[in-house]
Amino acid sequence: MMFRNEECIFVAFLQNYFEDSSETEMLETNELTPNQEIDVPDWLETITSEEIAENILEFKNKRYPEEEFLGIHSVIRMYWDEKGIEEYQMPSEIQSKIYRANTFAQIMIRKEKKKLKDEKLEKENSELPSLVGRCVDWAKANGLKRLTVADVDAYILERKLDILNETRRAIYAKANVELKCAR
Repeated sequence: MMFRNEECIFVAFLQNYFEDSSETEMLETNELTPNQEIDVPDWLETITSEEIAENILEFKNKRYPEEEFLGIHSVIRMYWDEKGIEEYQMPSEIQSKIYRANTFAQIMIRKEKKKLKDEKLEKENSELPSLVGRCVDWAKANGLKRLTVADVDAYILERKLDILNETRRAIYAKANVELKCAR
């Protein structure tokens, strides 16, 4: 099926395509030729990878401070898009600098997210006894002798609580222990 008149159809297609395309048509596309130089902004040549990573983190915190579902790679891509930098069109030493900066930025963003999560978890742990007590009261008011995960989710939704999964699991475990001891 790939051959017609003893010629490969795919090869024949490519030969016809390149014979019909002139060099000027190829150059009119906005693709770079191998000999074409890229203008590298001065700031990008003088700044370090660590400084770029700090700028990316600052960009993320300014533009998307509360956005926890925005991926790290999306933030980095938006940063470079805003700067008008197409990293894959840059010379290799600049590409390496950008790669290192992106890696440093990922590490910094992850550390910041972990720090914020740890702070929130610490705050929720201090409130855990009262959350468990109210959940047990809620369960008793609804005639429940044992809580399921769905019951705890219903309680959290009813109270419009914004808590971490670790806190949710702790409420489930501790409230069930209290209900079991109350029997």
